[in-house]
Amino acid sequence: MSIYGLLIGIAFAIGAEYFSRHNKIIPKNKETLFIFLLFFSSVIGARTYSVISDWAYYSQNLSQILNTRAGGLGIFGGFLGGVIFILIYSKIFKINFIQISNILAPIIPLGQSIGRWGNFFNKEVFGVPTYINFGQYIPENLRPNQYINFSYFHPVWLYESILDLLLFLFLIKRNSKQTAFYLIGYGSIRFFLEFLRWDTFTVNQIKIGQVLAFIFILIGIILAQNKSSSA
Repeated sequence: MSIYGLLIGIAFAIGAEYFSRHNKIIPKNKETLFIFLLFFSSVIGARTYSVISDWAYYSQNLSQILNTRAGGLGIFGGFLGGVIFILIYSKIFKINFIQISNILAPIIPLGQSIGRWGNFFNKEVFGVPTYINFGQYIPENLRPNQYINFSYFHPVWLYESILDLLLFLFLIKRNSKQTAFYLIGYGSIRFFLEFLRWDTFTVNQIKIGQVLAFIFILIGIILAQNKSSSA
C-alpha cells in the first residue's frame, strides 16, 4: 500500500468511528453498510473528477485510470459522489438529508486535512513558485514546464491541511448548521487557495475549482439562513 492510500484509509477510519459515535438517525444494523457505500461513492466521485480534469493525460494512458495509488482523487468529485449517495439513501429510507449531512460535516475537513499529506508524499498539489528560497523544494523532473527554472513552490497542500484542521476545530464546537458552515468554510479555503495553484481543472482559463468553491459558499449561506438546516 502507498503512503497516499494509507492516509486515505486512516482518514476513512477516523470518519467512520466519528459517525458511529454521533449517529442517532441510521439504525445501527444498517450503519456499516451505509458507511461503506458512502466511502465507495465518494472515492468513485473523486476519481471521476480527477480523470475528467486531466483527460488529456488519461485519454492517452487508459490503464492509469484505476491507479489511485499514484494519487488523483478530486475533493469536489468526492463530495459530489457522497452527496448523491446520501440523497438517494435519504429518499429510499425517508431520512432527512440535512440530519445526515450535519453529522458528517464536522469530520469531513479533518479527513481532508489528513489526506492532503498524501499530496506531500506524492509531490503534488504544490502551487506557483515562491520566487525566493522559501517553500517546498520540487525536483526538476516534477516541475511544470513553465516553472522549470524555479526550485521552491508554495506548499498549497500544507496551507489547505492547516486550514481544514482549523475548520474541523470550529465545526465540532457547533451544535447546529454544520453543513452550512462546512460549505462556507471549505468553499472559502479553496476559493482563495486556487489563486496559488497552477494545476487545477480549467475551461477557457476559468478555474472550475474556484467556480465550485463559490457555489459551495452560496449554498452554505442559503442553508445558514434556513431554519430547516438545523434539523
